[in-house]
Amino acid sequence: MKKSAKEKPIWLTVRLTDEEKQKLNSLLQKAAYCQTISELVRDMLFKRKLTVNTRNESVEKTRVELGLLRNELNKIGVNINQITHYFHMQADPKERVFFVKEMLPHFERTKAKIDALHSLIEELKILS
Repeated sequence: MKKSAKEKPIWLTVRLTDEEKQKLNSLLQKAAYCQTISELVRDMLFKRKLTVNTRNESVEKTRVELGLLRNELNKIGVNINQITHYFHMQADPKERVFFVKEMLPHFERTKAKIDALHSLIEELKILS
């Protein structure tokens, strides 16, 4: 085990209940800079800033959904770009009408995804 930079020659014994020890252990697991219960208690006693890492699962779920929506919108955009490219290559108006009709379902899917995106953004506003 690594020696601390400053020796601490005075020992202090404290009695705890099982519940109190469990609370200290859970705080120690969340603490960013403390590696032992002693360090944690010293930080708490002397009112140093205690950094605790927490995770908000609802925000994590929303981030995953946003990532999936981004991927789907990118794929739809690629399809629209390809259809637009073929549209501009056609000189015949009947062929161009065909490609316009091909684009309509992609625009409808895009609208549905954008609506889902707006609802996710509203959820994020509520969580904040």
